[in-house]
Amino acid sequence: MTRHPEDGLIETVLADYDLGTLQAVQDHGGTAAANRRLQTTRGLWLLRTRGARTSTPEAVAFDHALRRHLVRHGVPTAAPVARRDGETCTRLGGRVFEVYPLLPGRSCARADDDQLRSAARALADFHRAAASFPLADDAPPVAQYATVGVPDALRRPEDPFLLGRAYDELLAGAAGALAEEAECCRLWLERLREEFGDGRYYRLPQVLTHGDYTLANLLFDGHGEVSGVFDFDWARPAARVRDLADGMYFIGAVRRTPLDPADIRSLTDASDFRVDRCVLWLSSYSGRAPLEAAEVHALPLAFAARWLSVRIEGTAKVPPPERVHFSLRDLPRPLLWLARHWAEVAATLGCRPHTG
Repeated sequence: MTRHPEDGLIETVLADYDLGTLQAVQDHGGTAAANRRLQTTRGLWLLRTRGARTSTPEAVAFDHALRRHLVRHGVPTAAPVARRDGETCTRLGGRVFEVYPLLPGRSCARADDDQLRSAARALADFHRAAASFPLADDAPPVAQYATVGVPDALRRPEDPFLLGRAYDELLAGAAGALAEEAECCRLWLERLREEFGDGRYYRLPQVLTHGDYTLANLLFDGHGEVSGVFDFDWARPAARVRDLADGMYFIGAVRRTPLDPADIRSLTDASDFRVDRCVLWLSSYSGRAPLEAAEVHALPLAFAARWLSVRIEGTAKVPPPERVHFSLRDLPRPLLWLARHWAEVAATLGCRPHTG
């Protein structure tokens, strides 16, 4: 067997499991932490390293209980493998490791129309299955912006006020070639504080969201159907539009560069929305779980919150001198498209013009 640099660590983790003898190790992506594909005498497995922000005992217990619930309700995902002592994770050297059976399917760098349609339906099915999860209201608050200097832990993802605080220092240092991008960011942060505060946000339909519904967390079979949904670290009760905005962009938008799911820059590159793809995504979801007009009209704000958040959170994974450019590069591109074309998307879906 070819040795992997972390074989010693991997063997230490596997010593607590009944998975047979380790035969091969391959890197298996991940940006928050590295994942490994393991081959043993008893099968194929994924050794997953949890991200630091979602590794508290409460977060791990919630995640694992949700996964078991989803498997019982037919969602194509995997529950963690239990160790001999019944525990479902290993804490070692400040990291948290989990083992999952490796499910069949292939990742996708760009979704065609069939895959986009299937991903939307799979999201609706996930929301339906998660609705009966008895521990949904016990989701622990997470300090979403702790890695960028904002330690507050809240239940609401992308809180507009915490998001603004996360950007304060970065925007103060933005000037010159990125001045227009910085101003666009400031304007959208102000819109989010004024128009997407708790009052309007909590009037929208709430579900247990996936929290990171992107191509990097899906597998597809040979017929374009979703065969695997993964990574529930950020699953939280929240407005349904959060997941809808995620998928509409990170699955439905057209990439301008090839996707590398292990590269934070590739994952956060600006892609291009298209009216037909937005409509296909939303109509496919709505065919399983009808949307309210208020949700359609709120989607640009939900996307803006998610987009700005993705960029500022990603700065923790790049060197400090590169953080301003990383967060602001092409940031206005999808936001300007929404400002110009969202009325057409809404009209195509049969929504009347928004009046307030």
